[in-house]
This record gives sequence, structure tokens and C-alpha cells, in this order.
Amino acid sequence: MKEKISPTFCALPWMHLSSRPDGKMRTCCTSNASSVQDPDSNKKIGGGEVGVVKNDDGIPANFNHTTLEEAWNSSYMRNVRNMMLRGDKPASCLKCYKEEEQGHLSKRNWETEYWGRRYDLDELVAETNEDGSIPPKIRYIDLRLGSKCQLACVMCSPHDSTGWIKDWKAITPKMKNEKLANTSQWDNKGRNHGASYNWHKNNPRFWSDLMDQIPHMYQLYFAGGESLIIDEHYELLEECIKRGYAKGIELRYNSNAVEWRDDLFDLWDKFKRVRFHYSVDALGEQNDYIRYPSKWDHQVKQMWALDNTSDNVEVTTATTIMALNIGYIPDFVKWKVEQGFKKLNKWPLGAGGINMHFAYWPPQLNVKILPQEVKQQITDKYEKEFYPWLFRNWYKFTGVKEGLTTYHVTKAQWLNAPYGLKRYKGLIKFMNSEDWSARLPETKEYLNLVNDQRGWTEKFPQVFPLLKDIVK
Repeated sequence: MKEKISPTFCALPWMHLSSRPDGKMRTCCTSNASSVQDPDSNKKIGGGEVGVVKNDDGIPANFNHTTLEEAWNSSYMRNVRNMMLRGDKPASCLKCYKEEEQGHLSKRNWETEYWGRRYDLDELVAETNEDGSIPPKIRYIDLRLGSKCQLACVMCSPHDSTGWIKDWKAITPKMKNEKLANTSQWDNKGRNHGASYNWHKNNPRFWSDLMDQIPHMYQLYFAGGESLIIDEHYELLEECIKRGYAKGIELRYNSNAVEWRDDLFDLWDKFKRVRFHYSVDALGEQNDYIRYPSKWDHQVKQMWALDNTSDNVEVTTATTIMALNIGYIPDFVKWKVEQGFKKLNKWPLGAGGINMHFAYWPPQLNVKILPQEVKQQITDKYEKEFYPWLFRNWYKFTGVKEGLTTYHVTKAQWLNAPYGLKRYKGLIKFMNSEDWSARLPETKEYLNLVNDQRGWTEKFPQVFPLLKDIVK
């Protein structure tokens, strides 16, 4: 009889390592967000580097000086695995557990479901030694090849984007709120404990380690910086093709898709599958503001280019849910569905809508920070307008045509899809689960500084009318 896997189990510590742009290794890409679960960011649960893998000497594991194998079975990773097997909740994973309490589909939920369809999770667990160590086979790696990026998204920072440096230098000296200033620090410029945003350059040991893992690698995941403008991303794809491993490898991206090399789609054709998560957060000028200085018309053009890629490419719009856009998500969803894209968030796993994740940093943009009256307006918009629209138009999300007498997807199936209505309801429940409005002065100062720097002071209340009182 198989032993039941623990209810706190996540597949990723048995499959995966993740990197930060400065080379630090993490249990997964969202683990750092577990440190900002408290509304007071000065009381970070587990400390600011809770999700960063530590070497046995306590120093953060970093690709500049730590091998993949050393990190893989470090005391930190062994402890995470054993805690999960006991049914405990590692501090690095609190973000997911907390989202699940509010009915939101967490990264832990969907990653475990995803990998459970590809591997026997019971067998993976059975390979775990008493001390939490497992065979050195990394099947999925998240690579952040430095911080080079063209954009300065409002919820980002110089930690993840070179495009932010100019505005960071202009804005941060003007910050008067102590909490805001503390959350905006970039003092070490990524250089503590041997970290470097150039860790992927002139680092033959890392590339040798990675290529040793490639024969049993199932997925390579690229995120920001912006991988599509980073040379080493293309060099890795070319090397996988050259060595004959591409047909067994799935590529995955989170990307702003502003630009890419002319031969990108030709390279993709050589791989088993490509899952492209296109970062789009709202309609028109709202998206231009959030993903500054992108231009909406160009981004729509890129959507259509991605929608017409080869059959091995899957495309989703991956949306960061924050205080700025949660009230406008229904408008974006309606627009996207009405466009008639054949590929973007295709049923079933995309449920025909959008993929989404919450912004935890900066905490000033977390959805929980909104004042109660705004939360109520947003709740009413979803419950009185958006949900009824979803019920009436469910078939548009499935790819079937109105008027057909027989559907290959039923309304009940769509309503119960994990990426459908349930997830939109989870957004509202999560927003209303805690009151962080005591931090609104930080939000006001942050947005006003950004608006002054980028010439948005007059336009912001017109583009984001729900938030006009916040920036007064």
C-alpha cells in the first residue's frame, strides 16, 4: 500500500532549483515572497532571504561559488524536504500555503499537479534518504541570467531590471517614509556574499554543471531580467540543439516580449514544447504605466505574432495582480476573450482566461493595501458584473462556437476548472482577507514619486480612476 503524500508536499524541492538575477539559488521563484506575508514588512517572517538556499556554512548558495550538486543536497534543501514529508510548512513556502487558505490556486498546487502528470511522485519521495538527500537529478531549473531588461515595471526594482536603475537613483533619495525607504534599498547592488549580476558570464563551472544535468532535464525556465535580449539564453538553446537534447526538453518563459532575436521561433521549433507566459497586466495606458515604458499597440502586435507560432508553442498572458490593476482585470479578460486569439490561454489549463500571480513586492502595491471602500467597489464589480458575464459567456473561454448543439466542454466543467471562475473568486477573497490599509501613506508616496519622475502626475487619476483618491 502506498503511503499518502503529506498535505504540505510540493514537488519542486524534488525536481527543481531556481536562481535570482544575482546568482543566488532559491527553492523556487516565489519563495522570497514568503518573507513579506506580514503587513509590516519590517517584521518579515523568516527574514528577507527566507527562500534563498543556504550552504552548510550559512552563506547563501550562489552560482558564483556553489555547484548545482552542492546546493541540491545542502542541509537547507534536505530540511525543506523532510519538513514537507512530516506535514510541516517550511518558512520558504508560506506564500503558497497562505494563498491556498483563501481559495487561490497557488504555485505549489499547480506545479505539483503539473509534475504529477509527468512523474510518479510516490517514486520520487521513495528515493528520499532519511537525511532528506535525493539523487542529483535536476529535472527543472529556473535561470535568471542577470538583470538586463528594457522595462522598469512599477512593481519591479533594480534587483531584477537594469531598466529601473535610472529611476531608482532619482526616486529613492526623495523618500521620506521610513518603511518605504527600507523596502526600496539596493545598497549592495547585488554584490553581497560573492553575488554578481554577471554570474552567468565567464563562469565555466556553472555551464559545465548545467550541461551535466541536461541529459535528464525536462524543463528549462527563463525569466527576468529579460531573457529574450540576453545572449547566453540563445547560446544555451543552441548548445542543447547541437548536443541532440532539444527534442526532450520543454522551454518555459516569463517575458515582456518587447523584442526577440529574428531566429527565436526557428530555435523553438527544435524543442519538445515551449510554454510562453507573456507578461501583460492590463489594457492600453494602464499596461503602459505598469510595464513602463512599453507601448500598448506594439504589445498587441507581439501577442498576435506569438499567437501564430508553431503548434509546439503554448502561449498565455501572465498577469501580475496588484492594487493598481485588480479592479480592472475584468476589463482585460473581456477584451482578450473577444479578440479571438486561438492560442492565448487555450482551454483547458488556461481555462481560456489569463494566468495570474500576486505582487508581494513592493508591499505598497499588494492588493490587501487598498482602502475598504475601494475593495468594496472592486468586490461589487466582480460579483455583480464580471461573474454574471462569465456565466453568460463561458463558451468563449473554451474555444467552442456559440450556437453549437453539442459542446466538447460543458458549462459545469468550465465552472469547476482550476484556472477559471474559481481563480477569479480567489482574487477577491485574498484581497479581502487582511487589512493592510495602514500602509497607504507608503503607497501614496511611492506612486507620487513614480508619477513625478515619469510624467504621469496629471494622467494617473484619469487612467486609474479607482485609485485617484490614493494619490491626492
